Amino acid sequence: MVKKNIATHTLSEDERTTLLAIIDEQFGPALSHDEFAEAMLDLFENIPGFETMPPAKASHIVQQLWSTYHGKEARRDH
Repeated sequence: MVKKNIATHTLSEDERTTLLAIIDEQFGPALSHDEFAEAMLDLFENIPGFETMPPAKASHIVQQLWSTYHGKEARRDH
């Protein structure tokens, strides 16, 4: 029997959108990378299973979310 490995620290597109909306609502669109990362890691503490995520995995997810957040910020500036 073959078992598929399902990553325990993954976010759906809807979950990513929700997290980014929370950050945008609470802090606005102009956080620095460090401010964004701190705010996102604080949110992770409230997601079951994410509070124990290895730092490298958390950093990877934060970077992916930052790319989206930062891209939205750049589009607002134009």
